[in-house]
Parts: sequence; C-alpha cells; structure tokens
Amino acid sequence: MIPILYHYDISPYAELVRTGFGAKGLTWGSVMVSSILPKPDQTRLTGGYCRTPVVQIGADIYCDTLAIMPALEALGGHTLYPAPLGQMHRMAASWANGPQFTAHVIAGFSAIPPESFDENFVKDRQARFGLNLASLTAAGPHYLGQALACADLLSHMLADGRAFMGGDAPGAGDLAHYSNIWMVKKNPGSAAVADQLLALPHVADWYARVAGIGHGDRREMTGAEAMAEARAATPIPVVGTVAAPYVAGMMAAVSQPETKDPPTIGRLLRCDAGGITLAREVDGEPGFTVPKFTVHVHFPRLGQVVAPA
Repeated sequence: MIPILYHYDISPYAELVRTGFGAKGLTWGSVMVSSILPKPDQTRLTGGYCRTPVVQIGADIYCDTLAIMPALEALGGHTLYPAPLGQMHRMAASWANGPQFTAHVIAGFSAIPPESFDENFVKDRQARFGLNLASLTAAGPHYLGQALACADLLSHMLADGRAFMGGDAPGAGDLAHYSNIWMVKKNPGSAAVADQLLALPHVADWYARVAGIGHGDRREMTGAEAMAEARAATPIPVVGTVAAPYVAGMMAAVSQPETKDPPTIGRLLRCDAGGITLAREVDGEPGFTVPKFTVHVHFPRLGQVVAPA
C-alpha cells in the first residue's frame, strides 16, 4: 500500500508534498484532479474537502499539508524534521504555508495582467475565496515586500554555509519555503518576482538543492483504482483525544474559515492540539450493490473550524 496524492501539476502545496515524497524516497500513486471544481474523485472520499492536495493511505485520508507531512513522516525513511531544528521545521512550514503563502501568491499574481488569467479559474476562486484581481494588483507592492523579507531571513540563515535551513539535511521547513518560490517561478507572468527572491545571497543555490531532491517514484493511478484501495483497507486506530467542548462520537463539521467550500461531516474521533479525525461512510458504487465503507478523514487543528453538524 503506497500513499496516493490527489493533485494537479501547478499546485504549490502539491509540489511541497511531491518533494516530500522525494525527500523520503517514497513510491507513490498519482491521481490527477482539476485545478477548479468539481473534483469528484477527491471529494467522494473527503466528504467535501476540495482543496489540493489530499493524500490517501489506505482508508485514511489526509487533508492539508500540515496533516499530510506528519503522515508521511510516520512511513519511515529520511525524516522530514531533521536535527538540530527537529519539530521547529513544523513551525517553519506552518509560517510558510500560512502568511508567507499569501504573500507569495499576491506578489506573484499582482505581476500578471488580469486579462492573462484563465476565466474559469478566476470564477472558481471568486466564488470560493472572493478573489478580486484589482485588489491583488493594488496589494502587490506590500506583499512583495513581505516575500522579500522572508527570502532575506532565509539568506541570512544560509550565510554560514549550511546547505539547508537546519544544516546538511533538508526538512519540512525547506520544502514549504521552496514551494512558495516554486509557485512564483512556475508562472511565466510572475517569473520576474521569483528572480528578485532568488537574487538574494545563497537563496538560488539553496533553491536548486531542494529542487534537486526530486519527487520520488511516481506511478499514475485512476480515481477508481484509488477508491478500490480505500474500500479494501481498514482505517488505522486513532491516537488522540476529543477535547472539550466537543464530545467523542458527536457528528461534527470541519471547514476552513476563509473559504465557501462545503464542510466535511462525520463522527468525531479526535479533536485536540495534534489534529482532527472524522469517521465517515463512503457510498458504494452508484448503480451496483457495493456496500458503503468507512474512511477516516484527518485534518490539522490549525486553520480548521469545528462545529456540531
């Protein structure tokens, strides 16, 4: 059983996970999904969570990179949290995936002429996140300053000759900061912004080292093949507790505060500082007598809203 990634090529968060596979030397399954809604292969398992990426390991479904990377760490191999930083890589990745992701997105998007955006992409992001291209353009200089400040911190961190943020070995913090610059560099319309970030001392060499990690052993799969693996598997036992005011076994909805995406609803098995787990039933194949089966859908605690369903 190998981890299966639901992703599209230009997703920066998916690039973070793909590089994580490479760092750990993993073989993984690739299920391609659209960059816009709908994403039926993915949402049938997640119960509505439609951001990219999602990782499936058997009947366990991990949403958000802050849940995905610890799940990959549990598979063994090269650690994503190498010494001396250790778990501080998780904090660095959280900062990169949060405010610095926003800074890099807006710095990059603001450099692209509005008429160059795909119309369907704009409609999707307007409906889900309230995207306003005029506002992005106006906000560009501020967020470029934020992204450059981050690159400057990275430059100073690398000034003593270390290869990666913590030393000789790459960690989750490196991968998360790399994926932000990768996103800006990937789009030709914002390549000049990436050039400014990479022009700071030591940053371009570090970027090349992270890019050189690669993506591991990628094997293409269909959504039907991935669904069959989930149906044949049993979710792993849940480790953790349900903290007040929530109650174990209650029906709960997990959503993200900055989006209009539908919540994932299920039976609450875990809700503590370490994460959230819902048990939910997936319908059998439409038109056939295939019974429902159970999956566990995992979220990080950071960035999620939990409410009674």
